[in-house]
Amino acid sequence: MRRNLIFNSQSNYSVPGHFFRWLLVLCTGTWVFGQEPQIDEAQMPRIPAVEPEDVLDTFEIKAGFQVKLVAHEPDIVDPIAMAFDADGALYVVEMRGYSERRDDRLGRIRLLKDLDGDGLFETSSVFKDELQWPTGIVCYKGGVFVGATPDLSYFKDNDGDGVSDEERVVFTGFGPEDSRLNMQALFNSFRWGPDNRIWGATASSGGNVTRPDDPSFETVPIRGADFSFDPETLDFRAESGTAQYGMTFDSMGRRYVCSNSRHVLWVAYERNQVRLNPYYELPDPLVSIPQDGAAAPVFRISYDEPWRVVRTRWRVSGVVRGMIEGGGRVSGYFTSASGIHSYWGDALREEFQNNFFVGDVGSNLVHRKILRHDPGRVQPLATRPDDEQETEFLRSSDNWFRPASFATGPDGCLYICDMYRETIEHPWSLPLGIKQHLDLNSGNDRGRIYRIEPERFQRPSVPRLSEASDATLIELAQNSSDDWYQTTSRRLLFERDRPLPSKAIPAPFPGLLSSESSLLSRFPYWDGDPWLEATLLNSLQEIDDIKEAWKRNDIDESPGFMLELARLTGRTGDQALVGFAVEQLAERSFSTQQLEQVVALKDGLAYSGLSWEAVKDQKGLRILFSQAESIAGSEESDMASRLVGLRLLELAGGSSSEPLRKRLISSNRSPKELVVEAAKGIADTAFLLEHIERLPNEAFRTAAVRFTENGEDATRFLEAIASKQVSLEQIPAEAMRKLRQHPDEEVVSGSLEVLPKVESRSDVFARYQSALDFSGDRMKGKAAFEKACALCHQGLDGGGLMFGPPVATFKSAGKASILGNILDPNQEVAPQYQAFQFRMKNGEAYIGMIGFENRQSVTLRLPGGESKTFPRTAVQSMTGVGRSLMPEGLEHSLSVEEMADLLAYLVQ
Repeated sequence: MRRNLIFNSQSNYSVPGHFFRWLLVLCTGTWVFGQEPQIDEAQMPRIPAVEPEDVLDTFEIKAGFQVKLVAHEPDIVDPIAMAFDADGALYVVEMRGYSERRDDRLGRIRLLKDLDGDGLFETSSVFKDELQWPTGIVCYKGGVFVGATPDLSYFKDNDGDGVSDEERVVFTGFGPEDSRLNMQALFNSFRWGPDNRIWGATASSGGNVTRPDDPSFETVPIRGADFSFDPETLDFRAESGTAQYGMTFDSMGRRYVCSNSRHVLWVAYERNQVRLNPYYELPDPLVSIPQDGAAAPVFRISYDEPWRVVRTRWRVSGVVRGMIEGGGRVSGYFTSASGIHSYWGDALREEFQNNFFVGDVGSNLVHRKILRHDPGRVQPLATRPDDEQETEFLRSSDNWFRPASFATGPDGCLYICDMYRETIEHPWSLPLGIKQHLDLNSGNDRGRIYRIEPERFQRPSVPRLSEASDATLIELAQNSSDDWYQTTSRRLLFERDRPLPSKAIPAPFPGLLSSESSLLSRFPYWDGDPWLEATLLNSLQEIDDIKEAWKRNDIDESPGFMLELARLTGRTGDQALVGFAVEQLAERSFSTQQLEQVVALKDGLAYSGLSWEAVKDQKGLRILFSQAESIAGSEESDMASRLVGLRLLELAGGSSSEPLRKRLISSNRSPKELVVEAAKGIADTAFLLEHIERLPNEAFRTAAVRFTENGEDATRFLEAIASKQVSLEQIPAEAMRKLRQHPDEEVVSGSLEVLPKVESRSDVFARYQSALDFSGDRMKGKAAFEKACALCHQGLDGGGLMFGPPVATFKSAGKASILGNILDPNQEVAPQYQAFQFRMKNGEAYIGMIGFENRQSVTLRLPGGESKTFPRTAVQSMTGVGRSLMPEGLEHSLSVEEMADLLAYLVQ
C-alpha cells in the first residue's frame, strides 16, 4: 500500500527503551590472553527496524526542509545507487547480497516509475536480477550500464515489459579475484561526465580492464586509478584517483570523491589534462579539502550500537586487533563517508548550489559542506555551514538509516538511497566473539528512498526529455542551471550524434597543464600558489627554458618552486645544465634553502641515472663544498650555518671532511647538534663505535642502524652490546629487527645470544597495560620520544624524521590507541603506511612505503626519511609485504614508566 509520508523539522521521535536497558548492563565479557574474547548474548541486544509508516518521525532535518519517503520495501530493498532516465523513471541498484552472499547472485536492478506524477513511485519491477554485488549504474540510449565486479555490462528492455532483454558484457577485469570478496572496495558511482564520457570510481580493487568482444583491445591497468569510457567508441582510459564509495561533478565540471574519514577529496587534475613532463611529477591529484580536517566531527542522534561499543573497548584494551580511531571513542567523527554528491538543482535555495552532501552510514546522518573559493587561490575549501557547527543537515535516531548515495532528481530535489539495514560493517572487521551475535543479513529485505525538498514545495511536472526536440535539448544543456536537466540534455544530444563540446577546463589551472610551451612569463602573477607554480614547472620541458628559470631573480624568492626546479634540473641528466644550476646556487647566500636545493638536485640526478660522482666535481659544487667546510669548522659561525655546512659536506662524499667530523665528535666543546650531524656522515664506523658513549641519543640511534648494514660492523656492534659498552635500552627497535633478520647467519646467531627474545604481543600488552594508569611526565616523555621514536616520526617541536605519521596526528587517538599501535604496530595498518618491496631491473632491492605514483614513475619513502623516485621502466616488481615498517620490540627500549611519560607527551 502506498503512503504519502512526509517529515519536517518539527517532527519528534522517542528513543526505543532497549537502548537504555543495554546501557545499564556492565559489559565485562570474558577473555584469556591468546584466545578470541567472548561476550554474553544478553549484552548484545538486537536493534529492531522502524516500519515505513513510523520512520519519518525518527528524522531531524535543517529548518525549512522536509523529508518525503517516496519508495520502500518490498518495492525496493538494499538500494545503494540510482539513476534517473530521461523521462523521470528511476533505475536502482539493489545490493541484496551484502555483506557475505556474493556467490548467491542476489543483486538486482529495480525500475521504479511514478505514473501519476504525484512524486511517489507506485510501480516497481525487477529490470535485471542474478547479479553479484552490483555497485554502479548510469543511463544510456534507453538502457543502463551496470557495474557488478568483474564486469561492466549493458542492459536494455526492447519490448517494453520492464525487464531487460538485451544484455552484453562491455568491459571486464575490474578487481583481481581476491579483492572481489571485499564488498566495500568495488568499482562504483557511474556518472555522465562534463566531457560526454561515462566516469566511474575504482575504489581500492583496481584491476586490468579488457573487452571480451575485442581480442585486439589493449588491457588497461587501473590500480590506484579511476576510469572513464566513451559509450560509443568504447575508448577506455585510467583517470586520476582513487578513493572508495562516491564520486560527483560540480556545476563547473570539477570532480570530487570520498573515502571513509576523508569525506571531501578534490581531484585537482585529470591525467588526460596533463602534458607529461619527463623531468617533473605533479603533486598527488587527490586533495582533502575540508576546513575541519578529514575525520571531522559528526553529531549523531542515534545511539551507538552495542557491538560497536564492545568492539571499541576490546580494541582499546588490546584483546583484539583493529584500528582505534577517535581516541578510543565509539563515534562522533567521520568513519564511513559514502556517496558524495555536489548538489546543483533548482529546488533548494541559492545558497545550496554546489554544496556537498555526504552520507555517514555508520552514524545515520547526512553531512553538508559548502564549497568555497578564496581569491587568488586555486585549491577550493569545503567548510561547515555556520548554523550546522554542532548539528547535521539530516540525521536519524534510527540505527538502520544508511544513506549510501544521492542524486538530484528531475524535480530539482535531493534524493537519498537508504540501504536500511541493522548492521553495516565489513565482516572481516568484526571479531568472532561479536559476529556470532549479529545477523549480517538483517535488512536484506528492506530499503528506502527519500526526497529532500523545501517545506511547502510545489513539485513541477516532469517532462519527457526523450521526446524533446534537439533545439529544446540544446537550450537546456546550454542555459539550464539544474543538474538533471543540463546533464540529461547533454547525454541525449550525444546519443543523437549531436554532441555539445565538453565543458571548458578551468584556466589557468588545470587548463594550462597541457601547455606546449614555457609559462615562465606568468610567474610574477602566480608566485605563492603551489598549484600555479606546479603548472609552471610542468611547462618547463626544454633545457633552454629550465636554464632561463635559474636566471630569474624573482623566482629565487619562492623556496618551494626553487626546490622543485632543482629536482627537475637533476632529472634532465644534462651535465651542462646541472653545471649552470650549481653555479647559480653558489652565488646565492649560504642557507638551508641552498642545501635543500642541492639535495633535490642530487635526487633528480639519481632518477635520471646520471651518477652524482659525475657532477660533484663541477666548479659550482667545489665552491659550495669549500664554503661549507670553512663554515662548519669555524666556531665563530652561527649554529644554523654550521649544520648546513656539515650536511653539504655529506653530499661531497669522500674522505675530505672526515678529519673535521672526527674532531667535532671527539671534542668536549662541540655542541650536541654538531655531534649529531657529524656522526651522520662519518665513514669510519670503527671510530664511531669507539666513541659510541659520546654520541647523543639521536646520533646513537642513527649510528646503531648503520652498524647493521654489513656483517663486520654488525658483529662489532653485538660485541659492544655483549660487553655492556652499549646498553640494550639504548638500541632502537629498527636496529634490533635488522640484526635479527640479517643476511649474515653469524650475525643472526649472535643476535639470538645477545638480544632479548621477542615476546608475544599479548604478554607485552599485559605488562604495559599499567602505563595507562599513570599520568606521566611530558618532559621525560619528550626524551623517551627522542630515544625510541624520532628515527621515523616528527615530534611536536618539529624534531625527528617525517617517515611515519607525525605525532601531532596521534593526539586525538588517545593513550590506549597509541599504546596498542606502539606495542603491536601491525594490528591494523592504514593503506598509506603499508610496506612494499621493490626489486629493480639492475638487481637492487628496497623496502619502504609508496609515497606517490603515476604513469611515469613511483616514489618510495624509505626508513630514515629518504625518498627515492624511480621510473616505472626501471622497476621489475612491486610487492606488498603485508606489514608496517614500524618494528615490533619498541618496548625493549622503554620501561613501563617511560612508556607512561611517552604517552603523556604524545597526547598533550
